[in-house]
Amino acid sequence: MSGTSRSRCLPPLVAGPVVAAVVAGTMLIATPDRPDEAPPLGAALSESDRRALDASPPARGGPAAAVDPGVDLTDPATVARAYLVAAHGAVPEDAGRTHLRAAGYAVPGTPAATVGVVVVDPPGPGSRRVAEVTALDLAAADRGDRRRGYLAAVLTRVGGQADVVLERYVVLARQPDGRWLVAAESAATPDVSAGED
Repeated sequence: MSGTSRSRCLPPLVAGPVVAAVVAGTMLIATPDRPDEAPPLGAALSESDRRALDASPPARGGPAAAVDPGVDLTDPATVARAYLVAAHGAVPEDAGRTHLRAAGYAVPGTPAATVGVVVVDPPGPGSRRVAEVTALDLAAADRGDRRRGYLAAVLTRVGGQADVVLERYVVLARQPDGRWLVAAESAATPDVSAGED
C-alpha cells in the first residue's frame, strides 16, 4: 500500500450542482401537495393572503350627539348607564362606520370619545337596535374616588325581540368640574388608571 490515499470528495465543479439538486429535491418532498394543508411554520403570507386580510377601516360616523339633559353627570352610575345605552344601540346606517352617539358621556381624547363604537352587525333595514342596562355593579374604585370601574349587563333588542346580552366593564373618571365620564369600555378586566391626567 502506498503512502498516499485518494480522497473520495467530489471535485468542486461537480459538487455544486449535486448539492443544489439535493436541496431542490428536499424542498419538493417537504412541500405539501394538498392545498388545504397549513403552510410550514415560519412561512410568509402570500400576496393573495394579504389581499384577503386587508380589510378597509370603518368610516367615521356623524358628529357626536348631544348629552341627554336629564342625565346627572355627577352620578357615575347614571353616566355609565347612559353611555352603555347610547353606545350599544344601532341603526342600519351604522353599517361599516363608527357612531359617536355615546361620545358626550366619554372623557375627551379617549377612544370612546374620538373613535366611537364600531358597528359590526347593524340591524336590518327599517329596524333599530336598542340597549338596556339590566345590571350595573361597582367592581373597583381607587382610594381617592377619582376612578370607578363597573361591571354591566347590557341587553340589546331588535324589533322587540331580545338579541344579545353583553357583559361589559366601564371605567369612569371624575373630572375637575365634578362630572363623571367614561374613560374606557371593554369586555375584559377594566384598567382603572384609564383617563388619568
